[in-house]
Amino acid sequence: MLNLISPKSGGQRPKAGFAGVVDGGGAPGLALNRCLVIMAVLAVLFASGAAQGAADVFAPGQAAWAAKHYEAAAEFFGGELKQKPSAEAWRNFGEAAWQGGHPGAAVLAWERARWLNPYDTNAAACLRFAEGQGLYSPMPLTWTETFSTWLPANGWAGLSCVSLWLAVGLLVVPAVFRWRKTGWLPVLAAVAAGIFLLTLPALAGIHTRMRLGVVPLANTPLRQTPTATAQILSHFAAGDMVRCLAVRGEYYLVRTANDATGWVAREDFQWVAGNAVPGWAAAGTRMAN
Repeated sequence: MLNLISPKSGGQRPKAGFAGVVDGGGAPGLALNRCLVIMAVLAVLFASGAAQGAADVFAPGQAAWAAKHYEAAAEFFGGELKQKPSAEAWRNFGEAAWQGGHPGAAVLAWERARWLNPYDTNAAACLRFAEGQGLYSPMPLTWTETFSTWLPANGWAGLSCVSLWLAVGLLVVPAVFRWRKTGWLPVLAAVAAGIFLLTLPALAGIHTRMRLGVVPLANTPLRQTPTATAQILSHFAAGDMVRCLAVRGEYYLVRTANDATGWVAREDFQWVAGNAVPGWAAAGTRMAN
């Protein structure tokens, strides 16, 4: 076995500093180790505190849901959404709407939860359950739209801006200040430029995904032309997803998941990327025309 003890140390191993890290520089090394540990502890406490705070905020709505007072739970979560939209609030609103017999509002809420947080596995599981019940048909996505679901929309925008300016800064700043060029600057600039280029398809996918919507009310008519007296081609089921193709007055030209095309009234349509909370009375079934 190799002897790792230095001959100059007098046969003794170097002393370990704070948290078992070798302290090769006395007080500065010890202070650095302590700072790292303190930062790690604060990060853990902040994360646990944020999670506990979210649980405390939603406690009244969850208690109403547990007591099967689904309308009260939906009203509570709707109030939270008006103050501060979040994926968790949308998911809870959707569960209350589903249990209350409003599948269209539930699908809309779960889609919005996934829009805000693509990693929300609970909302994804709820949508799969609704699909298994025959009450939800996901809209087919293009490859750019699928790629854009890897991060939240704001995450892609932030990554695009940071990578672009980092690449520009690494190329321009050294030339402006006449810094000595080193080998790692061009490499880092190339990496940043590559990341920026990768964000472009995702941003394009986000742009087209913003055209997705939900028809929350059952029996909503799909019309042949954008008028109230137009021929009705079919009726939507609650929670049907559509893609908006054009806008004319108070009507949207939409394509459904089964590739049918027609016009739907603006009042019967909700954007997936929107924030409007559907009212409980307006989350049921539309009167058939």
